[in-house]
Amino acid sequence: MKYSITLFVLLTFLVAGETTTNLKVKGMACQYSCVNKVKSVLNDVDGIESCNVNFETSTATVSYDDARITPAEIKKILSEKTDFDISLENEPEKKESSIKSFFRKFFNS
Repeated sequence: MKYSITLFVLLTFLVAGETTTNLKVKGMACQYSCVNKVKSVLNDVDGIESCNVNFETSTATVSYDDARITPAEIKKILSEKTDFDISLENEPEKKESSIKSFFRKFFNS
């Protein structure tokens, strides 16, 4: 029984997809400290897996666990902890994990 539960939990983590959203970050004036400020705030938020901030396009691409945090909450936290104007650029994308894709192709469902 213990092994069944462990296997189930492991498969749940493997099958789960990664959700990604893009944020528009207006008002960044410098390439290093402004970008690092956004990254620092986002990396401290529980539920955010990773983030990539691009100064040239004024965007932040955020990968997160959608069971723990929403894009609206990410936007709110970033707006409160920085002086930048934050807006959602697109609807979140849920990427299918490679294992889920394998099972879908293998079982043809």
